[in-house]
Amino acid sequence: MLEFGMSLLVLLGLVIVLGVPYLLVSHFRLKSRVARLELAHLEAGHLDKDISRSEDASEPAWKSSKHPAYSGSEKEKPVETSKDSSNFDPVASGPQGEDMVEETASPRRKVQDEQTQKTPRSFVFRRETFDRLSQWLRENWVLAAGAASLVLAGVFMVQYGAENGLLSPFWRVMAALAFGAALIVGGEVIRRRFGDETTQAAQYLPSALAGAGLIVLFVGTLSARVMYGIIDPGPALLALCIVSILAMVLGWFYGPFLSALGIIGACAAPFLVGGQSDASWVFYYYFALIAVAWLAIDTIKHWAWVSVLVLIATLSSIWIVYLADGYALHFLAATLLIAGAAIVIPQRSLLPQHDGASLLDMRRKLSKDRVFPEFPTRLVAAVTIVASVAAMLVITDASKPEEVYLGLATLVILLISTLLWLRQAPALYDHVLIPGLALLAVLMLQAIDRGPMFQEFRAGIDRLPETSAPVSAWVLTAIGVLGSVLAFLRMRQAEITQARGDNTPVFWALISATYAPAVILILEFFWYPAAVVGTYPWALVAIGVAAMMTLLAERTARGPDTEQRALRIALFGIAALTLISLALFLLFAKTALTLALALMVLFTVIIDRKYDLPALGLFAQIAVAVITYRLIIDPGFHWATGIDIVAEQNRVFRTPVTQVVLAYLGALIPLTTAWYVVGKTRPKNALVLESAIATIGAVFVSVMITRIFFESDSGALARLGLLAVVWAVSMINQLYRLQSSSRLTTLVRGGLALVYGMLVLQLLGDLIGKSNPVFNSDELIVGPPILDSLAVAYLLLGCVFAVGAWKLSHLGRYVQIAFSVLASALVAWYIGLEIRRFWRGDNLAVRGITDPELYSYTLA
Repeated sequence: MLEFGMSLLVLLGLVIVLGVPYLLVSHFRLKSRVARLELAHLEAGHLDKDISRSEDASEPAWKSSKHPAYSGSEKEKPVETSKDSSNFDPVASGPQGEDMVEETASPRRKVQDEQTQKTPRSFVFRRETFDRLSQWLRENWVLAAGAASLVLAGVFMVQYGAENGLLSPFWRVMAALAFGAALIVGGEVIRRRFGDETTQAAQYLPSALAGAGLIVLFVGTLSARVMYGIIDPGPALLALCIVSILAMVLGWFYGPFLSALGIIGACAAPFLVGGQSDASWVFYYYFALIAVAWLAIDTIKHWAWVSVLVLIATLSSIWIVYLADGYALHFLAATLLIAGAAIVIPQRSLLPQHDGASLLDMRRKLSKDRVFPEFPTRLVAAVTIVASVAAMLVITDASKPEEVYLGLATLVILLISTLLWLRQAPALYDHVLIPGLALLAVLMLQAIDRGPMFQEFRAGIDRLPETSAPVSAWVLTAIGVLGSVLAFLRMRQAEITQARGDNTPVFWALISATYAPAVILILEFFWYPAAVVGTYPWALVAIGVAAMMTLLAERTARGPDTEQRALRIALFGIAALTLISLALFLLFAKTALTLALALMVLFTVIIDRKYDLPALGLFAQIAVAVITYRLIIDPGFHWATGIDIVAEQNRVFRTPVTQVVLAYLGALIPLTTAWYVVGKTRPKNALVLESAIATIGAVFVSVMITRIFFESDSGALARLGLLAVVWAVSMINQLYRLQSSSRLTTLVRGGLALVYGMLVLQLLGDLIGKSNPVFNSDELIVGPPILDSLAVAYLLLGCVFAVGAWKLSHLGRYVQIAFSVLASALVAWYIGLEIRRFWRGDNLAVRGITDPELYSYTLA
C-alpha cells in the first residue's frame, strides 16, 4: 500500500510539475490566436464601429502612463475606466488604472467631469474594481488554478513525507526549497524571454511560477521550524527575512499577479503547514516581514490595492494567531511594526511628511465639493485604529495587571508617536485622537468591568498601615499630564506655521487643556482615588495640574499674537478653574463649597472683563448651573428647611439658620456682583446670571418662610406649596434661558423644563386634590389671616406663574396666556379659601356654607 501511495505521489508530482505549465502555455497560445483572428476581422471591417472602439487597445491601460503618486488631490478630475476587461489588471483599481483619461474626450465632457464631485485616486474599495476583478478571474481562472496547484504541490511534498516517513526531515525541507527555487528560476527565464505583462501566450505565466515558488520557499522555511524543529527561532526569522527580500525584489520586476498570489499564499502558508511549535510567537514577526516586503513593492509600483491587501491579510493573520496562542507582547510588537511600516514605507521617509486633507477635513463642504484624504493618509488612519483596538483587546482579555500595563504602554507609544513623530505630517495631525480617546476609554472600562488594574488599585483601601498605596492613580495622571504637555508643544509649533495656513493651534490647545483634566475627572468619578490615596493628596494633584494649566495659559499669552490667541488662553483658564473646583469639592463642606464656586464665578467674570476672554463665559455658565443645583436639589431645599433625621437621638435635626443664610446670601452676593460686572458686554452670561439670581432668591424666600413660620410638624400644606414654588421657579428659569441657547443647550434646557413642569403638575394635583384643606380635615390652616399657610401654598405659587407670564414673552402669546390662566386660578382659589377661613375657622373641611360666607363669595 505504501509503495502504491509513493507511486501515486510521484505520478501526481509529474502531472503537476510538467502538465500544468504545458496547459497554461497552450491556453495562452489559444488566446493569442483568437486575438489575432479578431484583429484580422477588425482590419477587414467585419465588426461594427462600437466593437472596434472597445477592442482597439492592444496594451493594458495601466501601462500607458508613468507611475503617479499614491495620492490624488481634490483638484484631480474623475477618470474614465476602460470598458475592455480582457486585459484587466488589479492595478486598475489603484492610481495607474484610474489615471487614464481618454485624450479624445470632448471639451463638454471634460467640463462635466470638472463639475462632478472631486475625489482622490487610489480608492480601492469600489464596485467597479470588484466587477473588473471578477471578470478577470472568469477569463483567467486557469492561471489562478495552476498557481494554486503548484503551491499545494510544495505543501504536500512536505506534509506527505512527514506522514509516511519518506526521507529525513532535513531532505524534506531541502526538497521543498529546491522545488520553490526551481519555480522561481523557471518564471524568471520565461519573463526574460517573453516578458510578464504581455498579450502573448506567456502572459502572467512568470508571475504564476515565481509567486508559487515564493510561497513554497515560505512553506519550506516554516516547516523547518514549526513541523520539524530543525532550526531555532532566530535563524528561522533570518531565513524568512531573506525570502521576504527576494519577494520584494521580484515584485519590483513582475506584474501584479505575483503580488496578489504572494500575499495570499504567504499569509495562508502557516495555516497550511500546520504542526505544533513551542515558539509560535515567530509567526507574528513572519507576518510583519510579509507586510514590510509587499509594502516595499507597492511603494515602487504605486498600485495601492497591494498595500490594502497585504495589511488586511497580515493584520488578520496575527489577530488569529493571538486568539489561538496568546503572546500579547509579541502580538502588540508585531502590530506596531506593521503600523510603522505602513506609515514609513509608502512615503519612503523615516519622518512622515504626509500632506493634503486630513480625516477631520472630510466633514467640510465647500459648495458641492467634499474634501477627501489621500491614500497614504487613509492607510495611516487604518493601521492606527487597528493598533489601538489591538491594545484595547489585550487590556480587555487581561487577567493580570501586568497585561493591562502592556496594553497601556502600547497606547502611550501610539500617543507619543502621533504627537511627536508625526509632527511634520499636516494630514495626520488629527490621528492623535485615536490613541488619546482609546486611553480614556480604557480607564472607564477598567472601572466599569472591574478589571485587574482597577481591582489592584481598590485593594489598597484595605492595605496595612505601613503599606504604601498603589501607584496606579499617579501613573495614569502622569500619562494625562504628558499628553497635555506634548499637545501644548504641538500648539507652539502650529503657532509658528500658522502664517503658512496652519489652522490647528486651537485644536492643539483644546487637546492640551482637556486631556489631563479628563484623566483626573475620570479617575475621580470612576476610580474614587481619594478613598485609596487620601483626600488631601488627591486634592493636591488637582491643584498641581491646575497650576500647570495656569502656566500654559501664561505661556500662551506671551506667545506670538496670532489669530484666536484669546480663545486658547481661555481654554487653559477654564481647565485650571475646573480643577480648582474639583479640589474645592474634595476639601470643603456644603456651604463652603457653594461660596467658593460663587467667588470663582465672580473672579472669572472679572478676568474676562479685564483681558477680553469670552470663552471663560462657558466655565461661568457651568459653575452657575452647579451652584443652582446645589442650592435647589443637592443638598438644596430639603437641607435648608432642616428635614433630616438623626437616628441616635431619634429627633428632627434642623440645619442652623445661620448656615442657611450664609449659603444662600453668600452665593447671591457674588453672583449679583458678577451680573453687574458683566453688564451688556456678554448677553448670554448676563442672562444666565440673572435667571440664577432670580431662582436662588425665590428658593431662599421660600426657605426662610418655612423656617420662620412653620417650625412645627404642622403646616404640611405650606411645605408642599413651597416645594411646588421651587420646581416652578426652576422650570421658568430654564424656559427663560431658552432665548439665548444653541441647538444643544435648547434640547437640554427644554428637557429640564419638561421634567420640572411634570413635578409642578404633580404637586398641583396634590394641592388641589388629597391635600386640599376643603376636603381633608387633617389639613388645618396655620398662621395669621392673609399671611397664613394658604398664602404660602397657593398665592406664592400664583405669583410665580404671573412672573412667568411676564418674562416668557419669547415663547409666544399662547404660553403667556397659559401661565396667566394658572396664576389667575391660583389667586382666585386662595381668595376663596381665605373667605371660608374668615367665616368657618382653621378647619375648612366643615360641612355646609353659611349665608354670610355665601354673600362674601358674591361680593368677591
